[in-house]
Amino acid sequence: MTLRPYGLVIAGALELGLEVVVDESAPTRIEEIRPHTGVPDPYVLSPAFVNAHSHLEYHGLMAKLSSRSYWPWLREIAAAKRGQAQEQVREDCFAGARENRQTGVAVIAEHSDRPFSGEAMSSEGIGGVIFQEIITIGEPSARPAKLAQIELAAEQNRGAFRGPVFRTPHAYFTVDVETLSEVGGSGEPCSIHVAETALESEFTRNGSGSIAEMLASLGLPNQPTGLSVVASLKELGLVRPGAQFVHCCDLSEDDISLLHAGSVSVAHCPRSNAHLACPLAPVREMLDAGLQVGLGLDSPASSGPVDMFAEMRSAMDTSVKRGSPLSPEEIWNMANSMGARSIPIDLPNWGIYKGSDIPLIKIHIPGARCAEDLIMAGRPDLVEWV
Repeated sequence: MTLRPYGLVIAGALELGLEVVVDESAPTRIEEIRPHTGVPDPYVLSPAFVNAHSHLEYHGLMAKLSSRSYWPWLREIAAAKRGQAQEQVREDCFAGARENRQTGVAVIAEHSDRPFSGEAMSSEGIGGVIFQEIITIGEPSARPAKLAQIELAAEQNRGAFRGPVFRTPHAYFTVDVETLSEVGGSGEPCSIHVAETALESEFTRNGSGSIAEMLASLGLPNQPTGLSVVASLKELGLVRPGAQFVHCCDLSEDDISLLHAGSVSVAHCPRSNAHLACPLAPVREMLDAGLQVGLGLDSPASSGPVDMFAEMRSAMDTSVKRGSPLSPEEIWNMANSMGARSIPIDLPNWGIYKGSDIPLIKIHIPGARCAEDLIMAGRPDLVEWV
């Protein structure tokens, strides 16, 4: 069976004048790539997208939180979560998964605090991994009871999901040191929010700022390390292969060197970062250092509507504002092949080539000449699954 788009997205670049022959019984398995043998159809063929960081369960909080800076927003969403009914959270997960599918996402690295994401992802045929979030700081349950509660939610997700489920720390400042160290030494895949703002390294270096004030209000000890948050996580064994760090907005050159040496990957979430007035993430420097950086849609509560094209446009805008522009091809790869490599589980080689067998999408944008045209004109309603 022949698919005859007017162009293929290969390694992030739009290649015109090519068609693919696919296995009729498995129409994502590519048997041949060749020049057009007939009149092309008005669409582009691309690998499906990879969402390198997500919170499906926050879909129902979209446009309902008023804070536009990180720390007040974090406190606001924590309060909002306590008022949510479990059935509503389940419906939110299904809505989020459905909209990921509509925007062309086939794989998600999902962060979940509840037990419904696995069921929602499976319902839409979405693969990837679920990172069941560990939060122990300020929790009413004792640590063993809280960890048992988290494991129960993880088991519920495992029972419904086709992919792996791992327990993972939410952030350095929301998890006790003993648990962080256990995860660091486990060698299992993990994904943790790191350096989303300067508050984290202010806390780890000096024991000051909003995080220190929160711990003091809870009657908890403040133990600064004198190091950046990245270096502090390294001391706990979390700067290692199999670790994905999310956001990484406030990084120094030394931090980036530590991540590269530790084979840590990164999820970049530009719309969320812009909404919460986070520092402009040094993505250019991370890529130049050899880090695998994926593009994450994050939480609709901070990123807005589920739209990978809008996320790519935001990544482009952020890099220009920082004075270190990313090419459209690099950004497409962050949402595609590099995005797959940024997720610390075994995924196929994500691309269009002879012998590949990954989910494919048609993008109905007639007349695009390059990846930038696709990014600027793309919308979820223009996506069709093969």
